Amino acid sequence: MSETATTRRLVVGYIATDRGRDAISLAISIARSIDVELVVTIVRPESSTILAGSAVPKDGAGIVAQQIDDWLDEALALIPDDVRARGTIHIASNESRGLMEVAEREGALGIVIGARATTLMRQLRIGTVASSLLHSSTVPVVLAPSGRSDIGPISRVTALYGARPGASSLIGAAIETAFGLGVDLRLLSLIENDGLFDDEVAEITEFAEQYGGAVLADQASEMLASGRATVKTKAGADIEEAAETIDWQPGDLAFIGSSRLGRGGKVAIGARARRLLRILPVPVVVVPRRAASRLHDAGTD
Repeated sequence: MSETATTRRLVVGYIATDRGRDAISLAISIARSIDVELVVTIVRPESSTILAGSAVPKDGAGIVAQQIDDWLDEALALIPDDVRARGTIHIASNESRGLMEVAEREGALGIVIGARATTLMRQLRIGTVASSLLHSSTVPVVLAPSGRSDIGPISRVTALYGARPGASSLIGAAIETAFGLGVDLRLLSLIENDGLFDDEVAEITEFAEQYGGAVLADQASEMLASGRATVKTKAGADIEEAAETIDWQPGDLAFIGSSRLGRGGKVAIGARARRLLRILPVPVVVVPRRAASRLHDAGTD
């Protein structure tokens, strides 16, 4: 079988800023854990602009093209020799559309992008490109936290779930990824206990743990029996307080699911997930609704 038919790929959205370098760093860490080729992608706008509000004269098209070529060379220079990578420049109406078009063309496992960080938004800030991808992508979107993207080898997958329709798809994607990579799995349900009585919190906790355990046992009893998978809950006055008590280790990946608005196997991030992104200090994989993560496919031949 040809290399084209067997090579598995991950699209890396790059811009010449710290956000682009964060995406590269995380993609390198993932590529060193699974057998994938990185497709470093710069999207060139269809109009003659480099940045919004920065018009380029008609006779300056060559200057724009050369600058983008230089940026792509700089991006590829960041990738070490032990990681397979190539670059592409794709023309599209906007960056998110361009990344999705490249992902579709390449049959990519997912799209890696950097998230913006500010003092107020802490770890992950959803900018225009990320927001668009998180409402329309048909493949998992991997968000690289600012300054914390070089995570080393993937060591554990944590699925943050709720006992709602669609959670089983998220848990299934996390199980398959952890199993394929040979790493530990943690299923973690976050509970908002503000205004609840202790016995109500205990009841919700028990239900959430039973739910996660039932899905896990149904799909990966081997991991559960061997102790490589755990099911836990975290409670707090709100979702942020509950998330802040989570312990993390080097190499952690967090998985979150799409809201019920994610029709047709597309990502659609909800309000709870957005709140989580302000807290989580690790890379986050947002899984399309009713679509299992394909990252695990790269773990085995």
